[in-house]
Amino acid sequence: MIVKPILEEIKNVIKLGHYIFDETAKYELKESCAWVQDLFNELEEEVDREEADYEKGAISCELSLKRKSGKPFADHLLIRGNIKAKYMAPCIKCLKLTHQSVDADFQVCFIPQHLENEPEFEELDDIFTENEEFDLYFHQKGDADIAEMVHENLFINIEHFPLHDENCLGLCTECGQDLNEGTCKHQPAQ
Repeated sequence: MIVKPILEEIKNVIKLGHYIFDETAKYELKESCAWVQDLFNELEEEVDREEADYEKGAISCELSLKRKSGKPFADHLLIRGNIKAKYMAPCIKCLKLTHQSVDADFQVCFIPQHLENEPEFEELDDIFTENEEFDLYFHQKGDADIAEMVHENLFINIEHFPLHDENCLGLCTECGQDLNEGTCKHQPAQ
């Protein structure tokens, strides 16, 4: 197995034909990669970065790609990856900015799109190859959408209902008073 040096850039859609069979290509991606920066911006799309409590976060993604060939998957791509991010998100109850983080490992295999309709692949979400289980994705005529795959693996691992505190009282539904900071005439004193 030949391993290429670590690279810092990869396009959002790659061509399998640009990779040599059984050769591993490694990538360490940060915000300088445009589609990785887009992922980070999506994580913080609900955040006003001008707020006093805002602290800049970071995102990074490591990918290891290996092109393979053989039955039953034909020309396919094995990817092992990790995505990490530290970011700010509004609390779902009071909207106060809260620190969030994600650290997710994933393994996926891109197989040809035409196999999707084959009976043995119709209802599969993952496949077993190389003595490991890989999530199943499909490439179209050798084009694999890496950015979309990383996006899915990031967003299935984030906290979708962030709280700044598990005992957050939220906002008054009548006047918007932050009930963590005091009561209002619409709420009984606690």
